[in-house]
Amino acid sequence: FFFSKLISSVAMRVILLALLAASASAFSGVVAPMRVAAPCRADVVMSTKFVPPPAPVEPVKKYTPTSMGVNPRVFKDRKSNVYNRYYKSTQTTALKKVNAAISAGDKAEVLKLFSLATSVIDKNVKRGIIHRNKAARNKSRTQKRISVMGAIAAN
Repeated sequence: FFFSKLISSVAMRVILLALLAASASAFSGVVAPMRVAAPCRADVVMSTKFVPPPAPVEPVKKYTPTSMGVNPRVFKDRKSNVYNRYYKSTQTTALKKVNAAISAGDKAEVLKLFSLATSVIDKNVKRGIIHRNKAARNKSRTQKRISVMGAIAAN
């Protein structure tokens, strides 16, 4: 091109190439895609309220032991914390299933799920995860709900 000798600036060359590409696409019948800016959303207001991050799944390091002799106990406690959370979670899930079956009104399903829930609760007492009085309280309250369900079904 004779224009490249006349125009020494790099910016002018870029502009010239863009003009040539635009004119070539105009004569070929193909329209070059244009970049369009996204519209501004004035209805969306950014919140200035602080949102805390989600809680971590694994136990967080709560403290650093002051003496080296305490280290093994700290690591053992963290490991048992994971196991204890798992067994507590299975217990609450079992009790939720029993309560859902009670509200559904299925007597046979309730009795089967209550048997499984009492088994899970008793095993957690044996493992030392929950206190025996809490286990008795959970079983007693669930048993009362079952007997109320039976009394309503009898009437």
